Amino acid sequence: MTTIVMFHGPSPWLARPMQRLISCRTFSGTPQPQLRSRSRSYLTTAATSKTAEEESTFTVEGAGKQRLDAFLSGQMPDASRARLQAAIRDGFVRVNDGVPSKPGLALRPGDVVACCLPPTPSMEASPEDIPLDVVYEDEHLLVVNKAAGMVIHPAPGNYSGTLVNALLHRFGLPPVRLDPEGPPTGHSVEDAQGKGEEEEEDEGDGPWALPEVAAGVGHPGGRVIRPGIVHRLDKGTTGLLVAAKDERTLTGLAAQFKAHTVERVYHALVLGVPKQEEGTVQTNIGRDIRDRKKMGTFPFMSSRGRQAISGFKVIEPLAGGSAAWTAWRLRTGRTHQIRVHARHLGHPLLADDSYGGSGGSAVAAIGRGKSARQTVAHKVLKLLGRPALHAKTLGFVHPVTGAALKFDSELPEDFAAALSELRALD
Repeated sequence: MTTIVMFHGPSPWLARPMQRLISCRTFSGTPQPQLRSRSRSYLTTAATSKTAEEESTFTVEGAGKQRLDAFLSGQMPDASRARLQAAIRDGFVRVNDGVPSKPGLALRPGDVVACCLPPTPSMEASPEDIPLDVVYEDEHLLVVNKAAGMVIHPAPGNYSGTLVNALLHRFGLPPVRLDPEGPPTGHSVEDAQGKGEEEEEDEGDGPWALPEVAAGVGHPGGRVIRPGIVHRLDKGTTGLLVAAKDERTLTGLAAQFKAHTVERVYHALVLGVPKQEEGTVQTNIGRDIRDRKKMGTFPFMSSRGRQAISGFKVIEPLAGGSAAWTAWRLRTGRTHQIRVHARHLGHPLLADDSYGGSGGSAVAAIGRGKSARQTVAHKVLKLLGRPALHAKTLGFVHPVTGAALKFDSELPEDFAAALSELRALD
C-alpha cells in the first residue's frame, strides 16, 4: 500500500560565431567510429536516422579559460554534452592544429575549434501493455512504484519492457524514435569556466524522454500528452518515480531536482552496522578509474567527478551486527550515489554485485563461520538477487497546482523477506 499526503504551502523538506561548412570526417583521417551508446535518451517522432553533419568552426572569444566540451555545448546547443564528449574522444574535434582526446581540455581566447558530429544511431520505442503500479495520476503527471528489473527507458540491450514503453501504451501514444544524444541541458558555472577534469553527465536527475505526437491523437479535446522522465532509478532499484505528461510539468519538476528541493528517502540493507547512528557522506562521484562501468569516490569538491551528498540513518542493526536496515536521504542525484556512498562507508548494499555486497564477502560477514548463518546468508542473497535498495519516499511541489505532494511506499516483498531472515539471526 502507498500512502499519499497532499498539502498546500511550501514543502517541509526542503548569437553564434560564423561557421565554415565542409564534409564530415574524423580529423585523424580514420573511418567514422560508432558513437558509444549512452542511456540518456530523448524521444522524437522522426522516422529516419540522422545523416552525417557538416563541420562547424568556432573561434574562442572572451577572457579566461573554458573547457572544450562546455564551449562546444554553448555553440551547439542542440547536441547533448554526452554526444560532444564522445565526438571529442573519437577524433571528430580539432583545436587549432591538434586533435584532442580529452573533453576537459582548457581553451584560451583565440583558439579555433572545428567540430564534425558523426551520425547517431536511432532506436524506436513502441507502446507495450506492461502493468504499472500507479500510485497517483492527474492530467499533468503520474507517480509509479517501479518494480525490480524494469529499466526506465530503452537503450542498447534493453529495447523493450521499459517504463517509457509502458507509458506510451498507457497514454495511447504511437511508436517514437529515440535520439541517443538527448535533449540540450544546461551546465553549471564551474563547467563553463573550465574547472575540473572530465565530468560525467548526471544520470540520476535530469529531463529525458519527451515524445512529440500529433495533436489530439487518442486524447479528448485534442490535448497532446508527452510523457517525460524526470529522474531515474537503476534497473534493480524498486520504488517511487515521477513522470511528467507535458512540457510545463517536466520543466518544473526538473527545476526542483536541480535545486535539490525534492524529498527522496531510500531504504537499504547494508553489510555491517555504521559506527555513527546517523551522518552525512560528502564526496565527489565519477567514473571509476579502473572500471568505467562503475562509479568511484573522489575527495569532496576536488577536480574529479561531481559533488555528491547523502544523509544516512541506521533504522535497525540486524544479524547480531552483521547487517543493518538503513535510510538514506539524497541531497544530490548522482549515478549509483547511495550504492557508492554505502561502499565508501565500508558497508556496501546487500546483494550489490558491483560494489562488494554479494558473494563470498556477504556470506562471510553474515555467516561468521557458522553453517546455519551461512545458509541464511545464501538464502537472503537469493531472495534479493539485486542491490537491496528501495525508493520509499518521494515529495515535491506540483509544478502546475502548487500543491505539495508526498508519497510513501511499502517495502517490496523481497526486501521485507530478507529483512525478516536477518532479524531472525539476532
